[in-house]
Amino acid sequence: MKRIRVNRLVDMEEQDEYMRIEKWLLDVGDVLEFDLYKHADHSDEKLLFLEKEHLLSTTVRQMMDGIEHIYIRACDLDAYHRFIDSVVQSVALNTKISITKKAAVIYRQASIVLDEMFHNPEALENVPKSKKVVDGFVTTIFSDAHAIESLIKITSYDYYTHTHSINVCVYSLSLGSYLGLKPKRLEELGVSALLHDLGKSKIDYAITNKNGHLSVDEFEQMKLHPSYGHAIALKIGIKVIRILDGIRHHHEKLDGSGYPDKIRGKQITLFPRIIGVCDVFDALSTKRPYKERLSSYESLRLMKDTMEDHLDMTIVDAFIKMQRHDEILER
Repeated sequence: MKRIRVNRLVDMEEQDEYMRIEKWLLDVGDVLEFDLYKHADHSDEKLLFLEKEHLLSTTVRQMMDGIEHIYIRACDLDAYHRFIDSVVQSVALNTKISITKKAAVIYRQASIVLDEMFHNPEALENVPKSKKVVDGFVTTIFSDAHAIESLIKITSYDYYTHTHSINVCVYSLSLGSYLGLKPKRLEELGVSALLHDLGKSKIDYAITNKNGHLSVDEFEQMKLHPSYGHAIALKIGIKVIRILDGIRHHHEKLDGSGYPDKIRGKQITLFPRIIGVCDVFDALSTKRPYKERLSSYESLRLMKDTMEDHLDMTIVDAFIKMQRHDEILER
C-alpha cells in the first residue's frame, strides 16, 4: 500500500492554479481522484495535504477540521465534478444523511451545472444536466417533510446570475409542491425555472454584472434575455410548451407592461406566474453591489403593496403561506 503523504510543500515547477472546494463534502472513507492542498503557513504557497487515491481516514478528517480552506488544482476540476455527482447520487435516498446536508450537496451540484451552462448555453447536454439537477431537488422535496424549509434556508443571500437561477428554481419547486403540482409537472417547472435566465448568457457581461443600476439603453438590452433564452431552449431541444412559456414570459406583467411580448392577464400561464413571483422575491431578498437585501417579510410586503398590477397575488399569497407553514418568514 502507498504511504499517505501530507503537508508536502509544492515545488515551484509544480505550481498551478488552485480552486477552493467545500471540505464538508469530504467524508471518512472517501478515496479521491484528486490531490488536496492547503495554505502553507505565512505564505501563498500550497502544501500537498493528501495525495489522491488514498483513503480519507478519521485522523486526516480531524486534521482537515482544523484547516480553514482546502484546495484542488484547477486541472483536477473535472475529477472534482465527478466526485460531486457521486456524492449527490449517494445522498439523495440515504436516510442516514441529514436533509440539510442533502440540500447543500444538491445546491452545490446545481451551481456547477449552471456555471457550465452559462459558459456553453447551446450545448445539447444542458437538457439532461438540468433535468438531473431538478430530479435531485424533487426527490429531496418528496423524501422529507422538512425538505422545503432546508432548501430555502440554504439559498444564497448574494446575487449572482447562477445562484439566482438556482434560488428561483428552489423557490419555484417549493411553491409548486405547496400548490399541489404532481411530480411530472413539478419537474417541468423546475427545468423552466432553472433555465429562466439562460438568455443572459447572450447579454454583454458588463451589463449583466454591472455594479449599479442599468442605463436606459442597457436595460433595453437586458430585456432581450427572455427571447434569447427561449431561442436557446428551442435550439437545445426543449419542446414542452410549459417549460418554454416559463423561460419566455417570466417578466410579463398582468397589466401588459412586461416583456418581451406584452401579454396580459390570462394570457400569462401558470409557470411564468410562479417563476415571476419567485424571480422578484429572490431579487429583492438578496444583496447586490448597489443595495442591501430586504428580509423575506419586507420583500413580500413590498410585492403585496406595490405589484398588484404586475404579479398574480394568488401566487404571492400562496408563497407567503408556504413560508409561514415552514416557519422561515423572518421579519
